[in-house]
Amino acid sequence: KARRGGAAYHITEECERLFCETLRAVFLGEGNLARQDSLVTDMQKEIHNTTIKNDYGTPYIDRMMDSPSPEIVNVSEFGIEGMVTDWVQIWDYVGGNKFMGFVAENEGEKSMFVFFEQAVIGSDLKTALMGLLELCDIPYFSCSKLVACLDRKTDTRATDTLVKDLGWIGFQLTTLQEFTSGDEITSDRWLFMDMDV
Repeated sequence: KARRGGAAYHITEECERLFCETLRAVFLGEGNLARQDSLVTDMQKEIHNTTIKNDYGTPYIDRMMDSPSPEIVNVSEFGIEGMVTDWVQIWDYVGGNKFMGFVAENEGEKSMFVFFEQAVIGSDLKTALMGLLELCDIPYFSCSKLVACLDRKTDTRATDTLVKDLGWIGFQLTTLQEFTSGDEITSDRWLFMDMDV
């Protein structure tokens, strides 16, 4: 149980680390951003330190909540108005890539956002893209869209090539309009491309 909880915390924190201010405001809620830095560490519940032993018998301090385990925490219970329903970490062993992402729900429709960081752009993505599309389609996620978030700091030629390649398979440039009540918001850090699944 301690390992599963630790993984859930780690994946969430790694994904939130990739959020720019735009993504943070849109998906984690604009209400009180100072309070919502992390859905894991800054929840609106009393948190206390608990000593837990890992698999090797070594004790470590873990911040535990007076709530269900992290795998089944419903963020709405904590007064957080964000749209994020799940956090994901995907390993592509064929291409040697790791992807972080999240699932956002808006008006009953789910979209999976996957970060294509600098290390991923320029590598072989065929197997990873097929896996991501299949992941969107499984009943647990049931995402109607896959959104690729391309790192704008990447070399322009590599990004242009990836945008062109993604365009050939059905991705198109997009904004966060459907998540922001009609405002066509973009990010200074990420370039968004989406595809219907």
